[in-house]
Amino acid sequence: MRRSIRNNVSMITTVVMTAFVIFGFILTYVCVNRLDYRDQKQLAEASLEFAAITIDADKARECLSTRMPDSEYLDTLEKLKVYRNDNSEWLKRISLVSFNSTNGSYIYDTEGSGLGTKLEFDRYKSSVKAELINGRKTWTSKLNGAYYAFRPVRTLDDVLAGYIIIEMDTGHSKNYFAAIASVYALVMLGGLAFAALLKKYMYSTIFHPIEQITEMAEIFSSSSEREVPADKADFINSDNEDEISDLGRAVGKMFMDINSGEESLSKAIYDANHDGMTQLFNKRCYNSMEGLFRNSSAVCIIYFDVNNLKLMNDTLGHERGDMVIKNAADYIRKFIGENDYCFRMGGDEFMMVMTECTYRSIDRVIECVEEDSPYILNRSSDSVKCALSYGYAYSKAPYNYDALMTEAEENMYAKKSELKSLLNMPER
Repeated sequence: MRRSIRNNVSMITTVVMTAFVIFGFILTYVCVNRLDYRDQKQLAEASLEFAAITIDADKARECLSTRMPDSEYLDTLEKLKVYRNDNSEWLKRISLVSFNSTNGSYIYDTEGSGLGTKLEFDRYKSSVKAELINGRKTWTSKLNGAYYAFRPVRTLDDVLAGYIIIEMDTGHSKNYFAAIASVYALVMLGGLAFAALLKKYMYSTIFHPIEQITEMAEIFSSSSEREVPADKADFINSDNEDEISDLGRAVGKMFMDINSGEESLSKAIYDANHDGMTQLFNKRCYNSMEGLFRNSSAVCIIYFDVNNLKLMNDTLGHERGDMVIKNAADYIRKFIGENDYCFRMGGDEFMMVMTECTYRSIDRVIECVEEDSPYILNRSSDSVKCALSYGYAYSKAPYNYDALMTEAEENMYAKKSELKSLLNMPER
């Protein structure tokens, strides 16, 4: 056990350190990418603004229509090329393209596509064709390893001249990958070295003392006399003020208290799950077992209720009422089978749950209860009659457990009314 825990601690420490390094690397890389994306967006906006100011939309439409580039057209194209060259470390291309339903036509292009050169719709441009033709939105996207920005240019009379398309490098974050990986590799190696030192330190200060405590516990558990081994007494009585010594002293005291505590623990567990008067399971126990009942392959719920208990208590006293409850519990108890459970749910209500049951086992119980009905719980000399009502519901899986409970309870209340009428019991 000691060796397993020690290795587990080492493994967990190593895994945590590795996970921390990997998470840190991913987080750093994501942050670099986000910063790079922000820079790209700012540079793209600046490029779009420059191109929009430089390009005369009316002149662009005129030149595309006539296919006759004049000096003004050539001057604008030259300005775009100079701007692109001045920013070539990140800017790859500036173009102005007019789109229709079938293709696009270059008006300006810094990469040499002449006026009117056709641009076929690729997969991406086809997906945004409507917007490229309508020309009301500005947006950015990453496509095929490049970063693109789109902005419409409109004439003075609000006619679309075309879209400015800025093509940029995808960013420089990939250039930092090797540096980031190297730094985190060194951090990981340092973490592994730290884990090794931590393992050695923990063995000498924690696991070796725990080994002594474990040996003492094994000797104690295998001894019928359940006494603290004499050769371990010095360890238990150590005056050291560290936590492990405290643990040793606590374990020694625990050994001394085990014998006296076992009986008390068993009684406490029993009392927590049983009704003190009837010794049947209580409602708390039912709540803890309800999940088992809901997942049984078949279940039968039988509700029992004592008629006239309140009148018995009010007329003859609670002592006589308690006797009636005990009589009801004793009667129900004789029907409890191997996979059956009976609970006192409170007051005069009992619930019997039969799990993994069959029609045969249910018929055995119901036939007996029906033959005994009305089962009188009071003494023959009592002036108040108390009879046992019942109702049941059964189903195989899949079933609605709550619906079965409701059905059993309703059947019990129907039987209760029947017995009241049969025995001429008052309505209280």
